[in-house]
Amino acid sequence: MESDALPYVLFLILVEFSLGAVIVMAAVALRGKTTPGFVRSTTLMIPLALGLALWMAFTLEGEAVSGYRLDTQPLDAVRALMVAITALSVLHVGVLYGNRQRTGLALSGVLSVLAVAVLVLLAVMLRFPVWSVGLLFLSLLAGTLALGTAAVSLSLGHWYLVSPRLPAQPLNEATVVLLLILGAQVALLVVGVATSVNEIPAGGRDEALEVNRAFWLRVGVGLAFPIVLAWMAWSSSRIRSMMSATGLLYLVTGAILAGEILARALLFDTGRAI
Repeated sequence: MESDALPYVLFLILVEFSLGAVIVMAAVALRGKTTPGFVRSTTLMIPLALGLALWMAFTLEGEAVSGYRLDTQPLDAVRALMVAITALSVLHVGVLYGNRQRTGLALSGVLSVLAVAVLVLLAVMLRFPVWSVGLLFLSLLAGTLALGTAAVSLSLGHWYLVSPRLPAQPLNEATVVLLLILGAQVALLVVGVATSVNEIPAGGRDEALEVNRAFWLRVGVGLAFPIVLAWMAWSSSRIRSMMSATGLLYLVTGAILAGEILARALLFDTGRAI
């Protein structure tokens, strides 16, 4: 990966992390199995992550990155939506701390819709080399949900120290959902490998994936490793060994983050959404 692709990779990772937290916390709040204190405290971190992603959005420029051809037309819309999401997330925090739960649920729903819209626009912006814009969108969505679910699950694991009487069900469900998302990512990777690319980025690697070390790191570190660890975290949460589950979720979150960095770097190198 060339150095001029680094800002785009960092931007995509920040977008996935922050928007993933937005969507997952909306689902957690709607599910209503955790405490209002957990929802408030975890949601408080989201505007910070969104602010970093917004800042990165305004640093992006150019119609090609390391030979990867871009459609820059959606970029202004992406920036505008990121401004709106960041502002609404601040309002959302204020609403939650004002104990207006119904308004908070409504705002979290709006934020989730806007988050998906950002991912659609990013898929359109990055679509030229990739086999299918739909595959790219699903790849971004799955990465967003994986990062968001891992981060929220990790936060939830810590919350059992604050509320030890909280039932194990929320963490059990979160780890099961995380396993399902990781399984979907494996399926999407298989499709991405099996299909051809529309064009190989000019500055990328014209080599078979089986000899690409970054690809195997993506498979091993970014998918296989977190699947095993997430299953162990689920098993630990079932027997209410929450400290063990939380420790495992640290490793899961780090592995998923590394996997997403590798996946987006491979996107700019090979034109494949894997």
